[in-house]
Amino acid sequence: MKRLLKLTIAMFLVPVGVCAQTQMPTGQSSEANEVKAVVQQFCKLDTEGTWLGPERWHELTDFFTSVQSWPPDDSVSVLKNYSLGEAKKSVVDGTVYYEVDVDYFVWGSINSFLRFTRAELSKGKSSAAGEPVERVSHKSLSLTDSFVMGGPIWNEEKTKGTLRWRMNGRGGSSNVSVDAAIRWVTETRDKSNDPAMKYNAERTLAILKSLSTGVPVPALPAVTGTAEESPSKVASRFVDLESGLLPDQWSALGEFFVSVPKPRWNKVHIVDLVSSDAEPKGIKTNAEPKGIETNGGTTGFDVPTNLLGELDSSLRLSNYPSFRMLPGNNNSACYGDDYLGITLLLSEKHWQIAQDATVKELDGPLAWRIEDTFFEPFITLDTAIRYVTQTRDKTADPVIKKNAAKTLAILRNYKQGTPLPKQFLSGSRAPCS
Repeated sequence: MKRLLKLTIAMFLVPVGVCAQTQMPTGQSSEANEVKAVVQQFCKLDTEGTWLGPERWHELTDFFTSVQSWPPDDSVSVLKNYSLGEAKKSVVDGTVYYEVDVDYFVWGSINSFLRFTRAELSKGKSSAAGEPVERVSHKSLSLTDSFVMGGPIWNEEKTKGTLRWRMNGRGGSSNVSVDAAIRWVTETRDKSNDPAMKYNAERTLAILKSLSTGVPVPALPAVTGTAEESPSKVASRFVDLESGLLPDQWSALGEFFVSVPKPRWNKVHIVDLVSSDAEPKGIKTNAEPKGIETNGGTTGFDVPTNLLGELDSSLRLSNYPSFRMLPGNNNSACYGDDYLGITLLLSEKHWQIAQDATVKELDGPLAWRIEDTFFEPFITLDTAIRYVTQTRDKTADPVIKKNAAKTLAILRNYKQGTPLPKQFLSGSRAPCS
């Protein structure tokens, strides 16, 4: 757990995009200077946008003990500047640690769909007159020659590397300068054929270019009016419909998205939806402890489920439990703890793309729509059995047929409520893991 108590320390301000060279205070040990230099080098590379693409992602292992897989889940923070504190030494159970505080002054964030959101203070209050918001990041470092790289290419085993000071925790979030953000948004927009993303990019670039001239963050246009259907009802309808559809039926879901959905059928979540007495089936609102906070024109929902496994495009089942927690059996402490997130955007604009790739922009009606068009489908057990059976029957690929046979055997055991045969247990996980 990161230390929350912050001591009074000397700080120096680093304008983003400028390489800072400072004279270390007298009395600071050479080891502490070395630790601080690691954090300083990381922050410099980070603000330059080094890790906004996959090309140098592996270099994060020089700075962190664990690195998330590409692409990262988090939004990109846009900075005015940042400052570093001094390295403070502690010894825990014989292991030497150093703590370095980094103060980030944040204009806002940009999500993977290139939509800019202004930084907010606590309780949803925006900064005064569009000024940046201060956010402190506590960096804990230890001397180690090992790290963990996550993702489909690497397993979660430790890898040996160079002995050096690394930040403990999982790296992968980007904090970048305004100039780096402009380059990234422009390049991403130019590579995309998604009309909603291009629309977001133009609005975001206007804000970033304003910031680059020294103008504070302008107030974003407020969405006025009331949607005919509440976000809770939209999310509930979507979950009920989507969880029962096969790939050739997804056209029925177009109304729920800001643009034509492009579901990722190379990763399908098989789930039991968990009902709640307080909320519509399959929905936990932002009012619940594990919900997502409403921010301006967006509202998030967590869908409580019991995960029964993940299917890839070859019908190989992974991450499946050793037994199924039957619906209604909520005695387990982890029942319904596999949450899938849905974020809805309140918008009048949405887009339709015809078969010939012609884009049609539509205005109105005002409605809550899903922004993530690259959606990872989640389907019920019955739908999964139909999907695997139909895909197997349509293919001549022996690998897919072999995977389908094993997957169907596991899913049918879940359907019957019987334990998995021994030959399948080696690839399973505990239900609460």
